Amino acid sequence: MAVPLSSREIARELAEYQVELSQPALAQLSAYLELLLRWNRRINLTGLRDPHAILRRLFGESLYLSRVVELRGWLVDIGSGAGFPGLALKLVAPGLRVTLIESRRRKCAFLKEVVRECAFSEVDVVGGRFESWLQGPGGRRKADLITTRAVIVDPRLLEQIQQLLSPSGRAVFLTTAALAGQIRGLSSAWSWEEWPVPPDKRTIALVGSLPQL
Repeated sequence: MAVPLSSREIARELAEYQVELSQPALAQLSAYLELLLRWNRRINLTGLRDPHAILRRLFGESLYLSRVVELRGWLVDIGSGAGFPGLALKLVAPGLRVTLIESRRRKCAFLKEVVRECAFSEVDVVGGRFESWLQGPGGRRKADLITTRAVIVDPRLLEQIQQLLSPSGRAVFLTTAALAGQIRGLSSAWSWEEWPVPPDKRTIALVGSLPQL
């Protein structure tokens, strides 16, 4: 069994991503990480097993988004999986309202336990498909931020995201350089920015916005 990482080790790893967390947030992250490692032995939350790799590739890359977009209002995370990037962003923006949408039941159960054990407030875990949720009461408001990680983006999904996004909102896709190029080519209605995520810049934060009318 892996030895738990200390707050100092966690802070040192996150420094590469230009992120600094408060002591309470570091304690929350430590608890989140321990839950992820424990659950990952029973269900496949992530193919990563080493806690240092999980801290860097999942937490670090997610938290880097706080350097890229303003974290305010309501965030909707599509295909949350183990909570990245949407739930992880609560560590750096505790006042953010977050809705996590995940179609797999056991991953929803994991997310609910993390929310409970880490005492995250204003977080809703939605079990089901994004398109179904969008057609119900959940889709009647406009989101300030929409995030995805490792989700297949096609023209239909991009259209649905456009429907949900507020006029001044941002959509963020954590992806690869090749897939970022494909997403950019799906619609001419969007304006795009690409932010290579440190330290190795293999992951791209693709930020989309819609023109102001």
